[in-house]
Amino acid sequence: MGKTRLLRESPAAAVIFASTLVAVMGVSLISPALPAVQEAWNISESQASLLLSAFTLPGIFLTLPIGLLTDRIGRKPALIPALIVFGLSGGGIIFISDFTIILALRAIQGAASSAIMMLTVTLLGDLFTGEQRRVLIGTNAAILAVGAAGYPLLGGALATLAWSAPFACFLLALLVAVPGVLLLEEPHRNENNSSSSIREFLTGPTPMIPFVVLYLAIFGIFVILYGAQLTAVPFLLANEYHLSSAGIGLLVGLPAVTMGVTAMQGDRVLRSLTSFQSIALGFVSYGIGLVVVAIADSIYVVAGALFLFGLGQGLAEPITDTALNERAPDEFRGSIMSIRTSVLRLGTTIGPPLSVGAAAMFGYRRTLLVSGTGAFIIGMTWFTVRSL
Repeated sequence: MGKTRLLRESPAAAVIFASTLVAVMGVSLISPALPAVQEAWNISESQASLLLSAFTLPGIFLTLPIGLLTDRIGRKPALIPALIVFGLSGGGIIFISDFTIILALRAIQGAASSAIMMLTVTLLGDLFTGEQRRVLIGTNAAILAVGAAGYPLLGGALATLAWSAPFACFLLALLVAVPGVLLLEEPHRNENNSSSSIREFLTGPTPMIPFVVLYLAIFGIFVILYGAQLTAVPFLLANEYHLSSAGIGLLVGLPAVTMGVTAMQGDRVLRSLTSFQSIALGFVSYGIGLVVVAIADSIYVVAGALFLFGLGQGLAEPITDTALNERAPDEFRGSIMSIRTSVLRLGTTIGPPLSVGAAAMFGYRRTLLVSGTGAFIIGMTWFTVRSL
């Protein structure tokens, strides 16, 4: 009831959540369509996968400049154009007959997506405080999980009609931009601080160690998520359990269930644990889940372990956003959250090739075993951090 009341009292929160739901389409909606793209364009698997790489790479380099810009011009003047660019560049692909141009449009769309993902969590930090902020950041993470679990099913179904059909969904971003113009609030800013530079923050009195630890955690979270869960686990399921694409998609979507439920309880978790302890327990849960997947000989045991992985995701990912928002000075929040998004994109880009490269030498079971053991050790070590 509390969450419903928050949405009713703040239509801006609904716009933010809709923006998150749109931005997460970029990878999860298109991944199942890659075989159809490969066949339609008569290209190799690696060439088809460039549709994902072209989308994720720009965010590594462009998100920080965008964050610095939003600290100066405001959040709404950046979010609305980002939604429009995301929708037009993604939806426009259905009319293009040159694959190079398609990759260029995906790069433009990826930069817009990074801006949207950065601005949504930044706005939640700007517009809300305390318990409301924690509840809404958890809800935002749960919505992201729902999209990540549901979009592959939608994208796969649409790709059976035509390779380009999933790309038409990106035009929905335009429908979010319209109410955003009317309903989204621009956070109040201290004009005296509007010209502050990130250098002033880095050299100021705010302790930097907590931010460094949180960025390292975010990098680890997304290397594990994209490298282990979304790359190594599907190959293991295909090679050793001989599951179909539909079966693999169903199992890989299981962690989103426990992630969503756990993320919604972020405020309750932080009443008992510090943010760093919650993140650490997330890594412990990642580790146990991956180790069990690595040594399991039953598909049902694998399913249970993936639920445990999702628990770790719910404990770690949204809490990093909450912790960054609560520690960020208002005038630097956009820059701080943009670094978060750049680090996130770096993790999503490095994770898959790192996992595949390790598996080529050691196999997927050993790769998952080492990944899980490493995550467990990191989590147990970080759990002792109480004073950051």
